[in-house]
Amino acid sequence: MRAVIFLMCILFSQSMWAASAPTWNQLSPSQQQVLSAVKSNWDKIPDERREQLLKKADTFSNATPDQQEKMLQRFEKWKNLPADQKENLRKRYKDFNTLPADQKAEARKRLEWFQALPNDQQQAIRNKWQSLSPEQKQKLRERFKDMTPEERKAARDRLMQYRKNHPDK
Repeated sequence: MRAVIFLMCILFSQSMWAASAPTWNQLSPSQQQVLSAVKSNWDKIPDERREQLLKKADTFSNATPDQQEKMLQRFEKWKNLPADQKENLRKRYKDFNTLPADQKAEARKRLEWFQALPNDQQQAIRNKWQSLSPEQKQKLRERFKDMTPEERKAARDRLMQYRKNHPDK
């Protein structure tokens, strides 16, 4: 009886394992289409990474054509980045995911605000940031880090008002 139970446990665990790491043939046709670039390496990809790829493939398949085009453009941009920039972005993404939910929401809100600006204003902000010394950048980071979300918003509002009144700066 124990042998039967043991055998059942092994068989059950193998079926569970297969469910968490499907083989290429177990993928749906749409998943196979989206993931065709990794077909030859699929069995070598770690299970956790396969699950991530499947989620992304499903997201892509369920996206509108415009969203799919945007995803493909981002992927092409990613592929062309140097390895050090990719690593830096991975680190920043990992750091972002460790933030509390309210700070993530605030960061997303700031990004949306920035992306809503006209391209020339975005570039002006980038140029201003690039012109700062590393010490000045660190000082600003520390100053904003210690502020509450309300204080950050008030500081941004004051800065935007100043820029409106002094467009040459």
